[in-house]
Amino acid sequence: MLRHRPVSGLTLIELLIGIALLAVLLGLAAPSFQAQIAASQLSSATHALLGSLMQARAQAIRLGKRVTVCRTHDQEQCDTHAARGWESGWLVFVDIDRAGNTDAFVSPTDTVLTRNEALPATLRVRGNTQVDTYISFGASGEARTMAGGTHPLGTLRVCSLSGALADTDRERQLVLAAGGRIVNRPSPAPVNATCA
Repeated sequence: MLRHRPVSGLTLIELLIGIALLAVLLGLAAPSFQAQIAASQLSSATHALLGSLMQARAQAIRLGKRVTVCRTHDQEQCDTHAARGWESGWLVFVDIDRAGNTDAFVSPTDTVLTRNEALPATLRVRGNTQVDTYISFGASGEARTMAGGTHPLGTLRVCSLSGALADTDRERQLVLAAGGRIVNRPSPAPVNATCA
């Protein structure tokens, strides 16, 4: 006697309905994922730069020598080109001879401690005039100019160009405070998607 087994599985119609529901759910979730990704990139970049600045200050105190953080575009030399910002990358180096009298410069006697690569294209990092190209810490941990004077207070703005973020969540600021401390804070005012 022949037995028939019940057939298990999905019909083509059931499969298509399941795929359609999945597509709708993914379509609803995608915008929030974009905002999450943009927020994560902003946070990671801010903490990477903050970590490099804190490392430079700590090494300056530990070694009793000047340590400089400068923006770079080639991972070899400090960059002073006005059109580029810190998002191209930055260097942390022991600045033995302060070869750059007004701007930071990596000379053959200097020791590069870390090289930080470029950030994602959706991020911009700009400093005001005081910290536009470099921040240098003396043996006491205080920020110094290349000429040896006390470095004036300054602010680095880390900003996301992503349209997925609200204007109030688009920017973080790293503020060089008195004594060489670096303070991480949110932007005091909303910032538009051009990061202007």
